[in-house]
Amino acid sequence: MATKTCGLEKMRNKTIGLVGYKKKEISSFKKKFKRFKFLNINDKNFYKKKSTNIDALIVLFEYPIKNSLSNFLSEKFELFKKLKWFHLSRAGVDECIPFMKNYKFKFTSGKKIQGPNVSEHCIALLLLLTRSIFAMDKSNNYLRPTEILNKKILITGLGGIGLEIAKKLSAFGAKIYSVNDTKINKRFIIENYKLRDVKKIINNFDIVINALPLTSITKNFFDIKIFRKMKKNSYFVNISRDQTINMKDFKKILKKKKFAGVGIDNTGSFKMKQKIYYNSKNNFILTDHQAGVSTNLSRRKELIYNNINNYYYGKKLSYLVSKDKEY
Repeated sequence: MATKTCGLEKMRNKTIGLVGYKKKEISSFKKKFKRFKFLNINDKNFYKKKSTNIDALIVLFEYPIKNSLSNFLSEKFELFKKLKWFHLSRAGVDECIPFMKNYKFKFTSGKKIQGPNVSEHCIALLLLLTRSIFAMDKSNNYLRPTEILNKKILITGLGGIGLEIAKKLSAFGAKIYSVNDTKINKRFIIENYKLRDVKKIINNFDIVINALPLTSITKNFFDIKIFRKMKKNSYFVNISRDQTINMKDFKKILKKKKFAGVGIDNTGSFKMKQKIYYNSKNNFILTDHQAGVSTNLSRRKELIYNNINNYYYGKKLSYLVSKDKEY
């Protein structure tokens, strides 16, 4: 008991920087965790002495530090000499990869909590394509709707998002296969493959869904060699970072009308004037990085709250980003 009390005493006067919280929410943290000090961080005070002396930095929403965050992640994190823990609410941490091994602080992210909303967006894209929703008023390019029932689906990347996609599509009666380098034991997945095996087996699938995390290994993974091996008139849906696709190769293969339909949630590789774009010629749907958007913020806030509690009591933080795996 004395050891626990001693550990809590060490937390006295520790300062946590909060980004994207309202004043009322910050006040509630102050009442709950009285041994901590909480500092509201924004662009104006981001690199001030008071801010750089914080012990932890938690980002709920990025907009208050949009001008400072990229610099912090790439090089200026070294100014925060006391920083022991940094949390980023979004799932994608690819911009941190070149610098991650230099981080002296623990790094957590929202890499699993976006499974429900991103998986729903993925299935929405797929259904728009398979049911020919957008093509119905395009008589010249009308495609007869097809069923997902009994289709063989390959999901590359089986983290929190990939697993949610697999679970939902199994309810459609699809035959689900996965690509994941760690062992998977889920009743709704028929077989799991290693990343190195994709080229050998990808021609067997009616639908391919890319949910790979972006790492130095998965960058440009979907290239012309893989696209050529995919089944003619198959469907391809990408809800991963665009950089997991070789865009030059993708645009070439799209023109050749290899696919029955393609859906991509754009994370920056396409210039968009509107939130959704449809090309009837290729049955190609593009949404403007909408997969992660949701009215439900409870999982995001709950993760942060629980991790502050874990930090407070010296317990292991949830959803740590691995410096070796890069996600």
